Amino acid sequence: MKIYRSIEKFINSKLQVQSFIPTMGNLHQGHLSLITKAKKNSGNICVSLYVNENQFTNKSDFDLYPITLDKDIQSLKKIGIDYLLIPEKNDIENFSNPFDTKLEPKKITDDLCGKYRPGHFLAVIDIIHRFFQIIKPKNILLGRKDYQQIIVIKELIKIYNYNINIISADTVRNKDGLALSSRNNFLTKEEIKIASEIQSSLLLSKKLYNDNISINEITAMINELFLQSFINLEYFTIRDLKTLQHRNDNDLIALIAVYLGDIRLIDNIIIKSKQ
Repeated sequence: MKIYRSIEKFINSKLQVQSFIPTMGNLHQGHLSLITKAKKNSGNICVSLYVNENQFTNKSDFDLYPITLDKDIQSLKKIGIDYLLIPEKNDIENFSNPFDTKLEPKKITDDLCGKYRPGHFLAVIDIIHRFFQIIKPKNILLGRKDYQQIIVIKELIKIYNYNINIISADTVRNKDGLALSSRNNFLTKEEIKIASEIQSSLLLSKKLYNDNISINEITAMINELFLQSFINLEYFTIRDLKTLQHRNDNDLIALIAVYLGDIRLIDNIIIKSKQ
């Protein structure tokens, strides 16, 4: 595994990257599953470790984000990747090809999580756009837990006509069904057990849809369910799987965002798909 901390050295190496996996470090089994998937598809895998401060709505969240660089490097060496890019903040922010905000896909970035985390997805687009130009991968691998992020990056690829494929992977969960996330580090053992209600509510929504209950009724029932929980519901909605717009007749996905104490968690489940 070759480690690069300089963008200039990375570019000058003229690497042929097949698969790119962007991360903010604090790696867990969800990240490693993306690498495993990449290894099955192709060689020449590049992972980035960069905590993008601009993605955080609150500076306190950024300050508290767990940095586990030495552990992450050891995990990546063990699983086996080709290139690890760990850019310095000034290096990547001064990279000469910043994102053109005139092309922002507002319908996607300002809805759902974007509504409650203003500027978050524009920061995601900005950093991924820079990485695309630095790394020039053939594929990018992303976990489906952050489904809206996948749709946003898909729009970025379309806008700039990048010849990059998105390969998505199933959400990795703990034994109780909680989606793995760096944020789980801040939960107590009791809260982790309580958080299993998130997936339970999604499974219920899928069952109700299959029982021909209307989307409006399902939404009302899920909202009612969380009124009796320790979990505070931020939003629950059922949307078009491909566009995340409001549709009732296409492939559908249920998306949820909640707070457990001060910790924000997201998840989703495909309700209906012809794929």
